[in-house]
Amino acid sequence: MPAVQTEQKKTNLPVQLVQQIVTAGSLAPSGDNLQPWRFRMDGESLLVVDDRTRDHSLFNVQNLASYIALGATLENILLAARRYNYRADICYFPDPQNHDLIARVSFDYGSEIDPLAEAIERRCTNRKPYSKRPLDEATLKRLDLDSKRFSGLRLIWLRDQDSLKKLGAIVARADRLLFENPLIHSHLFSTLRWNAEEAEATRDGLPIETLELGALGSKAFRILKNWSVVKTLNRFGFSGLATRQSALLMRRCSAAGLLTAPDTSPASFVHIGQAFQRLWLEATHAGLALQPMTAVVFLQLKDVLGEHDGLNAEQIPVVKSLRADLARIYRIQSGNIPAMHFRIGYAPAPSAKTVRRSIPESGSANKEKE
Repeated sequence: MPAVQTEQKKTNLPVQLVQQIVTAGSLAPSGDNLQPWRFRMDGESLLVVDDRTRDHSLFNVQNLASYIALGATLENILLAARRYNYRADICYFPDPQNHDLIARVSFDYGSEIDPLAEAIERRCTNRKPYSKRPLDEATLKRLDLDSKRFSGLRLIWLRDQDSLKKLGAIVARADRLLFENPLIHSHLFSTLRWNAEEAEATRDGLPIETLELGALGSKAFRILKNWSVVKTLNRFGFSGLATRQSALLMRRCSAAGLLTAPDTSPASFVHIGQAFQRLWLEATHAGLALQPMTAVVFLQLKDVLGEHDGLNAEQIPVVKSLRADLARIYRIQSGNIPAMHFRIGYAPAPSAKTVRRSIPESGSANKEKE
């Protein structure tokens, strides 16, 4: 569709249109669906604000996981604006005195519609096993990063079964800490919603059905909410058994991908979020399933940043080995920081969906698969 030609000046969007754009922004992915964002208008500009009350996970080292989520939100806003022929211009971190103000977004009328916008509502996390059908070169090309827009970011693929099997062992080793570290365990279970009423009450977190454990598995998983039970079971090797599924899932996919950043600055991780969201929307548009596999990335980031708080003396060497093994298997060049990890492939639709918190002034709440 050709761009609509208008004079180049900032436009005061109708309130209803702002609400639609912000609602699309809120459909972005975030760690455990905790949605670390707030929105408000400042004159004709939309402000995107980091809500630091939302995610206190050990994985959210130096708030980097939240920056990724906020970047994904901004990408949705860009695409949603283009649905209505508006161009969204982003000023990143516009106030040096307010680090929680992530972006000021202004709008000009006159833009092409991006076909990826229609995938915003359909994008979802799929934790089911995938088929091993390989991705063709045309699909990989569609998923590649825009090197001009995302200069400094890198996307690395693993596609052969031998590498995916080795990667599965690394991912499973990281996921074991979900059942070996009480802080990580506590956070995970605080985000689980055990029935529809709980999910509707909080409108965040993960309904248990999204973990694809099945009815019996979901009931059994609730027993593991008690740390003392998990601690006792670990004496018999439970954590290793529990994370075999992670290794299996890495083998049951078409490919695994890793996005790297040039540094650990907030700006770089916001851009990682934008790039990852666009890749995910491209995957959705192509009929592909995707699941972020992030424990391994955020644990190794703790070592990159020298922040080992929350880990015991036995777990720090594990985190160091995860960093080394991830760099080795992906052949990461010096200076590139692993920032987002995922698996991708072909699969049936996921079993359940999450809900989003209501956007102020909209009077409605939004549902999407996650």
